[in-house]
Amino acid sequence: MSAPAVTVVPATEQNWRDIARVRPAGRQRDWVADATYYLCLSAYGDLWRSCAIVADGETVGHVMWAVDPDEGSHWIGGLLVDAGRQGHGIGRGTVLALLDLWEREEPSLSGTPFREAALSVSPDNEVALGLYRSLGFLETGEVEDDEIVLRRARG
Repeated sequence: MSAPAVTVVPATEQNWRDIARVRPAGRQRDWVADATYYLCLSAYGDLWRSCAIVADGETVGHVMWAVDPDEGSHWIGGLLVDAGRQGHGIGRGTVLALLDLWEREEPSLSGTPFREAALSVSPDNEVALGLYRSLGFLETGEVEDDEIVLRRARG
């Protein structure tokens, strides 16, 4: 079975309820917050932009992104795929969709040219670490909120 085509679309008043229904699988609650927390962080904070993850025409997850105002890196956060849709390449497709979006659209989205992607992950989240490493993200030795920081240069 091939991985579904994945797109990321901004959270809006039309799709936020679908995003809020996304639930992580069991142990993942140790590493991710509820989608509603991420939606609020994006709506009421001044940095993150929430997006719906869409596969097969259905909202199947949440991801948010931001640009670090000090260094200009594009950060991925709050990546959450619904428990019933995991194991089908949606996480991988989401990261690739964001990288592609930034390659094609920046700096028109944020005002910052895309030079580097960054993210942080719990050191005991082996599945996520494996995914990010397989996509070319490298550990930097940095730690952010007790999580390992990984970075990937553009292109």
